[in-house]
Amino acid sequence: MLVCDFCSTVVYWDDETALKTGMQSVLPEGDSRLYMHATGKLAGKPYEVVGHLRYSHGAGTWDEWYLQIADGSVAWLSEDERELSFERAASTGDVPPAGDLYPGLAIAVDGEAYTVREVGEALCEGGEGQLPFTIHPGEMYPYADLASSDGARFATLEYDEDEGATCFAGQVLTHEQLSIDDERPPSTAGGHEGQNIRCPNCDAPLELVGGRDVETLICDYCGAQNDLTGAQAKVVGVNPKDLDPGFYFEIGRGGTFDGDVYEVCGRMMYEDDEGYVAREYLLHNPDAGYLWLAEENNHYILNRPTQAAPNVNPFYLAPKQTVKAGDRTYKFYESGSSRLVYVDGALPWQARSGDRNSYADLVAPPYMYQVEQTDKEVEYFIGEYMKPEDVFAAFSWDEPVPGTYGVHPAQPFHRGPLARTLMVLGAIFALVNGLMLFASFGSDQDVIFNKKYGPDAYLKESLSEPFTIGESNIMGLKIAAPLNNSWIALQVALVDSSDKVVQEMESDISYYHGVEGGESWSEGSRSSSTYGKSPPPGTYRLLFKASGGMGNRGTRARGENLQIALVQGVMLSRYFLAAFIFSLLFPVFEFVRKRLFEARRWAAVMGDDDD
Repeated sequence: MLVCDFCSTVVYWDDETALKTGMQSVLPEGDSRLYMHATGKLAGKPYEVVGHLRYSHGAGTWDEWYLQIADGSVAWLSEDERELSFERAASTGDVPPAGDLYPGLAIAVDGEAYTVREVGEALCEGGEGQLPFTIHPGEMYPYADLASSDGARFATLEYDEDEGATCFAGQVLTHEQLSIDDERPPSTAGGHEGQNIRCPNCDAPLELVGGRDVETLICDYCGAQNDLTGAQAKVVGVNPKDLDPGFYFEIGRGGTFDGDVYEVCGRMMYEDDEGYVAREYLLHNPDAGYLWLAEENNHYILNRPTQAAPNVNPFYLAPKQTVKAGDRTYKFYESGSSRLVYVDGALPWQARSGDRNSYADLVAPPYMYQVEQTDKEVEYFIGEYMKPEDVFAAFSWDEPVPGTYGVHPAQPFHRGPLARTLMVLGAIFALVNGLMLFASFGSDQDVIFNKKYGPDAYLKESLSEPFTIGESNIMGLKIAAPLNNSWIALQVALVDSSDKVVQEMESDISYYHGVEGGESWSEGSRSSSTYGKSPPPGTYRLLFKASGGMGNRGTRARGENLQIALVQGVMLSRYFLAAFIFSLLFPVFEFVRKRLFEARRWAAVMGDDDD
């Protein structure tokens, strides 16, 4: 069939090859870069647009572009809110009837696994150009949109009462893969002058700026939500009176994201079943399409639609369960339902107060994966956390930036450059001191003096025989005695060859034991080590004197032999241990700080359980 370029009448051939005419097919201009007879390259292959269809599914519209490829083949390019998919006719196999379809149903197309993303009935608004089948403007057609789990493949099922299901399968395309030789000519640009509409609720004048499809237009005067899909605007809802939605950015304000300037064209406020409020800005760029900027407690997430589906149903999970979606692994955060409380601006879909949807949130900070589902459709979004100061800077905000409340599910833990540097340095020093501590346990010590003395020698001032001290930094004094409920205190002095005292040291030991209440006990030690700076190399003698006794009774020792030793080449473990602990103080502080941050992140969905 084809549509007459002059009068828009549908012309087709019936089964008996008789030329017939149908009703007129008049299409209003849509939000698309494509147009009839446009040429360019699709994935590197030259094409020409030879046909065009538009369907409405009640909450919005989409376009189907019929392409003649340079190699003689034909294909369909589906466009929905600037999202593109390239499709060709495919075998349906054994697909269920339209009435048995629902979002999430698994279906095989051409041997590939798909799931249903959207079901509904589409109204054929009309067509133009040449088409390989007959259309009937104004008739309804059941349909289903399908996609593979990774979102790389896409398919559409279209149902006809006479012929059953027809399938088209292909892949999602980016706008970079679609080149157009020439810009849309003025004769098909349509609507840029604007269109004046009267609000059916209060009769106030409303201006609909052209350049994109709008199905819902909110009256600035009375808050009426006007449905523009029919011949005349009709009110489908009204915003609550005396409600302050709390938006910071007004309709029409421009902001720069990813290097492109977007305009706020719609604003929505949602409330979940527990009364928590979230706001969302719909941003539009004529070339790049739409972005969704979500705000909750002054935290912001910049969302983009994605076709990649999660590997499990996210509505039946417990917090922190892992979910794979696309090339990233997330943790399930929460699911629930929300209600649209307030909406203004101009939207490319139908929106009204009271609309409800189910949602599931998955997080992998700073990323957030969101699932939104109704009875007819499931949509997926990938968002990235934006600092409030970056969002307000994007909108050229010249006032103080409002502060945030709490921790957002996708908010990343922030550690500044100085903190990161201290973390690295602390880890390096802890590693070095840990290795030195380990080495000190097995270090060899040179014994330069070792002799056992009886009480007759150490209870009076005595002088040892000469010994040699070599090159060393640290020297250790070690004493030991077989104490039995007694103590010994020793004072020593190093005397050089000229009988000059060059260094003094002291050490004491005590050991007590007994039985009390039928249980044995002990305290103290029969040996002790004291360390100090080693004197210069040379020949020395040890001048020593000790005292001892049994508790407070008497001052004489019980007659134990006292072992006195001097060692060199000592590595003091306690210094390395102290340095090791000190090096870890800031890393441990940061670890605890992050744990507390994560506890705050999950507190809303897990309570006190943070395992």
